[in-house]
Amino acid sequence: MKKALPEFFILLLISVLCSCSKKLYTHQQVMQSFHNKDDVFKRFGNPDIKRMADSTEIWIYNRDVSGKTQSPVTTPSINDTTQTSSASAQNIYVNFMFDHEGNIIGYKSNGLDLSYTKKISAGTNILNVLGATAIIVLVVAIDAYSNGNISF
Repeated sequence: MKKALPEFFILLLISVLCSCSKKLYTHQQVMQSFHNKDDVFKRFGNPDIKRMADSTEIWIYNRDVSGKTQSPVTTPSINDTTQTSSASAQNIYVNFMFDHEGNIIGYKSNGLDLSYTKKISAGTNILNVLGATAIIVLVVAIDAYSNGNISF
């Protein structure tokens, strides 16, 4: 049974670490989840600019496509401290390139972060814990059966 204790604690540690309640989707994962024009249109709407280059169609979005509005930044002027100017975010864009069938063949983005965290349901967490527990019980039972004089 002493041989099974390290395996048990390793499996217990793995089950605790694998039962997180949130999943992070990076910007690259979100961008790669778009496959065709319909996917892009559902998320971003009509493009600001449409271009054709050879057999490639390019949709350009130059506005705040993240859905988060940015408040203007006010900075005092050197000559008059009561005068303020608003600095707008520049070079925030995302471009999608489509083939002649409407499938995405590439994208480019700058100044944009579409990453997000998604909460995993309680049912999924319960199933993860039950599965990890079943694996732990199975490993301990096999170890006890093979190293002891227990018979079933």
